[in-house]
Amino acid sequence: MNTSSEKISSNRSSGSSASKVDSTVYNDIESYPQEKIIANAYNPKDDPNHPVNWPKGKKYSGLIVVSCNSFMGYFSSAVYMPATNDIMIYFNTSLTTINATIALFLLMTALAPLIWAPLSERIGRRWVYIVCMALYTVCTIICGISTKLGLFFVFRLLQGIFVSAGQAVGGGSVSDIFEPQDRGKAMSIYILGTILGPAIAPIAGGYIDQFLGWRWIFYIKTIMGGVLTICSFLFIKETLYHPDAEQLPPPTNTKERLQRLKFNPLGSLELLLQREVLVSCIPMSVAFGWFYFLVTILPSTFGSIYHFSAGSIGLCYLAGGIGNTFGSAVAGILSDKLYAKAVIGNGGVKKSELRFKPVYFGVPFMVVGPIMYGWFLHAGLHWIGPLIANVISCIGIMFTVTITSAYLVDANPSKAASTVAVANFTRSVCGMIFSLTAVQIRQSLGDGWSYTLMALMCLIFHLTLIPIVQKFGQEWREKRQ
Repeated sequence: MNTSSEKISSNRSSGSSASKVDSTVYNDIESYPQEKIIANAYNPKDDPNHPVNWPKGKKYSGLIVVSCNSFMGYFSSAVYMPATNDIMIYFNTSLTTINATIALFLLMTALAPLIWAPLSERIGRRWVYIVCMALYTVCTIICGISTKLGLFFVFRLLQGIFVSAGQAVGGGSVSDIFEPQDRGKAMSIYILGTILGPAIAPIAGGYIDQFLGWRWIFYIKTIMGGVLTICSFLFIKETLYHPDAEQLPPPTNTKERLQRLKFNPLGSLELLLQREVLVSCIPMSVAFGWFYFLVTILPSTFGSIYHFSAGSIGLCYLAGGIGNTFGSAVAGILSDKLYAKAVIGNGGVKKSELRFKPVYFGVPFMVVGPIMYGWFLHAGLHWIGPLIANVISCIGIMFTVTITSAYLVDANPSKAASTVAVANFTRSVCGMIFSLTAVQIRQSLGDGWSYTLMALMCLIFHLTLIPIVQKFGQEWREKRQ
């Protein structure tokens, strides 16, 4: 709600004409557009059944399982990277073909959320999580027992479609159950699953492949998927809540039931026509794309320069995991605290763009870290130097990604799931592009200049586009409404 007062119309049973009365401003109503203000000025805080009033234990247990669902998406994309050579030999194919399954998996995780997010806004979040994780588990075991490349390829793509539900719907769940002043911390917990996936997966995949064989990568993922399906059923409750006054009567026939399920699967992409969404997604996606560049090229980099074994290379990913975790956690804490202070400084008026206040703390890390990393590699310094620089880089990247994600949810609470799905789409597309071109970029520019380019792009995009959103974001929304 962008105005300080609203006109509320009330029809009298006696048939008299509608009268208009001024209503009190309900600052928190703007965060719950699904619950349109009705005659008695519905306030979520007054409704004990509303998810924002759930006990903390119920909120955070569900959030952790949602984060684990998101973790599985990125974990699955990277876990068998160390085993690509063994899989190539088994199927008697080329490395390019096996690498294509990784790139196309990322593409599926970019496209499928555009369906899961709007679907969750029609039928609810809970069953999207449960059904998709169950189907992912089935596809994973089929990949593990495949003896034909075609079967492996198809079910690898289906894996990407179903495992992306956590990435698609998680932002909507955060918006459903947390108030604006608490969303920064909640979003950092949710994103933590996303950012730990690419860091932990290669370590686990390398050792599983070395000691158990590549099929066990999929067997273990099947077990993880089964456990998550059960946890989702037990701990994730339905968060897409409508007050009694907005409940529709049960459908009377199949046609009406199907009519209510209709949605535009490409509707989420229309959010990119909203200028504040598009402009916010660009710097975040560029930073995330470079992160995938670093992750993809790390094995060949440390293998060629430091002659590390496969196990030692896997351990190098711990540096990124540490940086990701620290950056996301600190961003969540600072985001909520500085947002609360900014609201007070703004006369108590909530403005989504105030969420961007701390984002600039992460920019120096995104600039200094990659430059150090690239030129340390170029000079062949001791391996601890580049890994420390890796930690610094990941702190900056995930700090800014967390802040931007929290802003997108705050600015579009009624379509939080779709907004996060669009952000995931742009991130995944950039991740796919940078991972596919990583070898060519490194060969053309070398380590030093490749990561200098990374630093410059992150600096320019963040310092030019984020201030534009801060200045004009609210104005764009008001004009559109």
